[in-house]
Amino acid sequence: MPTIHYLTTADAIADAAAHFATLPRIGIDLEFDDMRHRYGRHLALIQIFDGQRAYLIDPLSLPDMAAGLEPLFAVLRAPTVAKVFHSCKSDILLLDELFGVNCRNIVDTSVQFTLLAAEDNNISLGRLIQAELGFEVDKGEQKSNWLKRPLTEAQKEYAANDVLYLFELTDRLSARLAELGRSDWAAQENLALEAVRYGRDDPRPWSRNAAKYKITHQEMPIFRELYLLRDAVARQLDRPPYHVLSNDRLVELTRQPLETADQLRAATGLHPELKRPPYAEQLLAIGTTQLAPDAPLPPEQRKFPFRRRLSGSAATRAEARETLLNTLKTHLATDHGATMANMVLSNRLIADIVEQGANAALRPWQQQLLRDTAERHGESYQSIAEPFI
Repeated sequence: MPTIHYLTTADAIADAAAHFATLPRIGIDLEFDDMRHRYGRHLALIQIFDGQRAYLIDPLSLPDMAAGLEPLFAVLRAPTVAKVFHSCKSDILLLDELFGVNCRNIVDTSVQFTLLAAEDNNISLGRLIQAELGFEVDKGEQKSNWLKRPLTEAQKEYAANDVLYLFELTDRLSARLAELGRSDWAAQENLALEAVRYGRDDPRPWSRNAAKYKITHQEMPIFRELYLLRDAVARQLDRPPYHVLSNDRLVELTRQPLETADQLRAATGLHPELKRPPYAEQLLAIGTTQLAPDAPLPPEQRKFPFRRRLSGSAATRAEARETLLNTLKTHLATDHGATMANMVLSNRLIADIVEQGANAALRPWQQQLLRDTAERHGESYQSIAEPFI
């Protein structure tokens, strides 16, 4: 195990960041809590590898987290230093959400592995280390409470392991991609990660859970109000929402609302705060009040699938476009395997191409592969290249 430097002060972080700024690349990972031990998303640790040493940067020790981490954020923004991650989307979304930091010059070993089109595309770092380097790393601290201090030695070693092997992995994967002529594919996919941004202001945050639990249109008003009440209590307590009311219990209360004080007192699976004013009264009001349905979303926020907006001859033409894309997907699977076919023409990408055209919806490497496949099998790429008219 290389030396681990545990940094807890703004001065130490600034000194380390000045060192990182001189390097061609750093390995990086974040540990954060996402509604597991506290309400919301909280950065808990930043791990950096410089090729010889591991640095564990403790943001919780800083009086002003954003200010104390700014020298490091400047390195993350700098295009001159490559940042080697594994499966970085959650990390870069967190940095954007909490600090408005957008990473530049990203190299993602998960992206590199995916482009090899192996059988298992969504590979964990532990499995990738085992597959490429031939040994296992201890993942026993994966579900640790990273917001608790002091960190144990086992936590520190686990955190360091998340960055210590990134250089060796990316070098191996880069060599294999080069052999396959796919280095430019990886460059395109990694460049696209720079544009990933956190989606703010979800107008209906309850809708995903509602869909998962098959909440009906009639049940939706009660489900919505219970969801929002749970969120308000969780925010006040600084606890994850599931500590206040589990999703399963939320659905049960939607379908069998509490209507009396006696029912509330006897109810199980509720955080005690829900049985106290003012939340107790709000909970009973949800079960006894005629609630308004969701107001229609403004047109710009509606997300009806493109095909559902069409009728008549336009719908027929869109269907023909989709049929051709599914035919090309079959050809891709025959020529390059099912994994590659899904990377170029997943169901989501097919829907995007029907509306936007392949030239807008696909990366250049995907366009070229699709164009070559169409030509090889006597199909027309040009007929799906441009937006639907």
